[in-house]
Amino acid sequence: MTKKLYYDPKCTSCEATVLASRAMEDGYDILLDATVIYPEGGGQLSDTGRIGKAVVSHAREENGEIWHRADRALPVGAVVRVEFDPEPRLDHTQQHTGEHILSGLAKTLFGAVNVGFHMAEDYATIDLDLPLDEEQLHLLETEANRAVQRNVPTQTSIVNEAELAEIPLRKRAKGLSGEDIRIVWCGGVDSCTCCGTHCAESGEVGLIRITAHMNYKGGTRLWFACGMRAVREAQENARLVEKLARRFSTKPESVLEAVTKQGDELSSLKRTLRMRTDALLTARAAELLQAAETVQGIKLIVHAEDGLSAQELKTFAEKLCAAEPAVAVLFSQTGETVYYQLWRTAGVSLSMRDVCAALNALTGGKGGGRDDAAQGSAKAQPGFAELAAQFEGYLKQRVKGL
Repeated sequence: MTKKLYYDPKCTSCEATVLASRAMEDGYDILLDATVIYPEGGGQLSDTGRIGKAVVSHAREENGEIWHRADRALPVGAVVRVEFDPEPRLDHTQQHTGEHILSGLAKTLFGAVNVGFHMAEDYATIDLDLPLDEEQLHLLETEANRAVQRNVPTQTSIVNEAELAEIPLRKRAKGLSGEDIRIVWCGGVDSCTCCGTHCAESGEVGLIRITAHMNYKGGTRLWFACGMRAVREAQENARLVEKLARRFSTKPESVLEAVTKQGDELSSLKRTLRMRTDALLTARAAELLQAAETVQGIKLIVHAEDGLSAQELKTFAEKLCAAEPAVAVLFSQTGETVYYQLWRTAGVSLSMRDVCAALNALTGGKGGGRDDAAQGSAKAQPGFAELAAQFEGYLKQRVKGL
């Protein structure tokens, strides 16, 4: 068994004896008789650190033994100095303690139960079993920071299974037994069984920010940041708002109003553009139908109209095939891509899916669809107009064969 000194927040280093050292694919596993390096577990990331001159990138626990993944072997029996890297440890304990505070308050304020916690190097999430709205999340964040500011000492207690049953807690981990069950009280607002490391006082968390949230499995998933993560997130948001304020020539507090106004104006312009585009496509369809060659009583249109979106190209094809028997193959180039739509009027027996397959083979494009309509795209290339003309001849032969 490795003596676990990482639970004492004042213990930043220790001396230990190397019990085992074994080569692994990506380094060496070192076993010590004592360590201050916390192993990954309970939703918390592993510490990094040093064992003598060996750099430790990860630690894990197996049957009470803490194995340290290091960059070099160490002689068994050597007495070495063990220390963790302070910045990652502080970050991890801030996120973990902040999670306790948020989870405890979510239960107290709203009856919401934490059913999931995940900590990564750049984000942390909590899953709650109830849906919470913006107002509730704002209150949760406010009360969490009040708990931080009260700077309540974190308390721990080691109890046995019988004692645990008599202690009221927010959460008990499943399957706990024996004489060494660890209970943690955080921020004056949370109590649960926990094997992680925590800030000595809630004030060390510094700041708690709920950065995002979403509905998740009937409840709420919230993203949060504590300590310097929260500071960096707030700074980035402030920089973003300042850039937007300069862009809209307004004050930071008026950015939302400016963005909303421009959004409304843009929506109005889009509606107007759609109406005008529809009118233009209607007129262009009438022109093309009037000039189209008729084959076997079917108007045949092969036409390129650059600058149209895929949806606009589809609308164009629909208009061409709406009033009289017609087959329309339309192209539009946007950037480096040529989009195509293939349509026929109901009652025309030519399969657009088969015609699209032939066009794909000619252009090197990809696409497909139904017998009455198909679509695809190909990379723009020199001589594409000649390919389209060649395809028009192919299409004419197909229509003649109907």
